[in-house]
Amino acid sequence: MTEIPEHLLKRSKERRAAIGGEEAPAAEATPGEEVEAAAPAAAAPAVAAAAAVPEPAPPPKPVRPEVAAALQRRKIPYWAMPVLAGLPLWAYVFQATLEPPPQPDDTPIALGGELYAGCGACHGATGGGGVGPALTEVETVWPDYRDHMMWVRLGDNDWPAATFGATDKPKGVGMPGHPQLGDEELAQVVLFERVTFGGMDPTSPEALELEEIAHGTTTFEQAGLGPESTADGVDPANLAPGG
Repeated sequence: MTEIPEHLLKRSKERRAAIGGEEAPAAEATPGEEVEAAAPAAAAPAVAAAAAVPEPAPPPKPVRPEVAAALQRRKIPYWAMPVLAGLPLWAYVFQATLEPPPQPDDTPIALGGELYAGCGACHGATGGGGVGPALTEVETVWPDYRDHMMWVRLGDNDWPAATFGATDKPKGVGMPGHPQLGDEELAQVVLFERVTFGGMDPTSPEALELEEIAHGTTTFEQAGLGPESTADGVDPANLAPGG
């Protein structure tokens, strides 16, 4: 039996496939052809990779001098922020310590200030004087608060001596008496004048004694006459209201 060459069989199959509409079998690739086919495939990703390389970024713009100085400036430490935030509150509290605390409306000094409103017409609203003398030297004229109280109660007309006070001022200044004031009211207005205008320490012993009379815990009669009142012959009966 004669053997038909392989290439003839292959050609015959291709012809039958062309006549019958069948696909021709793929031709086997030779080793050389495989290498040639793989070469373009390997080259394609390399070209794509080369095409994907981005262009170099432009150089950064130079920083302006003032911006560079601000960036180099030392920053405020984080622990200092609460201190800075509390400065306004501290300033408010510090300012409050520089002002005298407001007096409640029911303190003896505050009540004495209300009573003094009628005296301001002569002595001035701020005690600086007017028709009557200034009260800024009230502690010099009346070193003892009890003599001051008696002078307010008796006034110029009922003071028994020709002069009054430690400075021996002559009478005739027109100071009216206030016999209608009780011991508490009398102590309140005298305390107000001596502290507000005379500069008396509100915590001094005489201020505390005046507060006791102003609160009604003691009386003017129990406090007794002062040295000027005694020297000028004031009747001790005047220690009592309306005496």
